Amino acid sequence: MYRTEGYIVQSVNHQMTYLKSLDSAFKINTEAVETLSEKVKDITLVSNKWKDETDIAIHRLNYTLYNHSSIFTYVRQLEFAILDLRILVN
Repeated sequence: MYRTEGYIVQSVNHQMTYLKSLDSAFKINTEAVETLSEKVKDITLVSNKWKDETDIAIHRLNYTLYNHSSIFTYVRQLEFAILDLRILVN
């Protein structure tokens, strides 16, 4: 009987040690997940910022190209008008 009680006590002690090691492993894993999620959040924020800056740059480029196209059209119209006036004067 004493031997059985000794085995039970040893088994319970072993299980408690195992539970403590699981608890510390769980804490370490929780900290790792928190750190990784912070990193992912930072990367996402940087990516969104870069995307927003890229969108603004593309919008400005489109606006600039549209304005250049309009100016080019007006210059061509003026050239045509000047050519018409030359023809009328001669």
